[in-house]
Amino acid sequence: MKHFIESLQAILSKDTFFWFCALAGSGLFTLQFLLSLFGVGDDHDAFDAAHFKWLTKQTLTGFLMFFGWVGLTCKREFELSAVASAGWAIGGGLAAVFATALIFKMARKLHSAGTVFKIEETLGKEAVVYQRIPSHGSGKISISLHHHTYELDAISLNQEEIVSFTPVQIVKNMDNRTVIVIPKGR
Repeated sequence: MKHFIESLQAILSKDTFFWFCALAGSGLFTLQFLLSLFGVGDDHDAFDAAHFKWLTKQTLTGFLMFFGWVGLTCKREFELSAVASAGWAIGGGLAAVFATALIFKMARKLHSAGTVFKIEETLGKEAVVYQRIPSHGSGKISISLHHHTYELDAISLNQEEIVSFTPVQIVKNMDNRTVIVIPKGR
């Protein structure tokens, strides 16, 4: 064990190991960033917030980068011993891994079902016919609901023709995409 610690001190006493880790980690980080920025690469699991994996290219790159920079900072700026610098460097690398895990955990909570359209909410609302509703057929209406515009199939209640751009009121729902309308004012 004593021989191992002496060997480790000899390797870490030179800044070369920390420089190698810092520059390799930073270079890999930059390369991964540029590749993802331009949509190159097929590692979809690395950015999947629902399934964070501990051993990905990103976590290893982050560990390597932080290990190198923290080790160099401790050794050169704070003038700590090689072993103490290595300890702090390992702590910095682990902090990077756990920070990544925390970010992915928080990102997982940012899910949204999106704009949920419920046709039941259209009852009694006003809309505009934009594709003529024939007397014995269906046309299309445009309705604004929750700051979004929706297109729905529409049928006239009294089987009368309703021309385009006529304001209508929705009186009944047929199914999930079709409503029954009457001209507004009736």
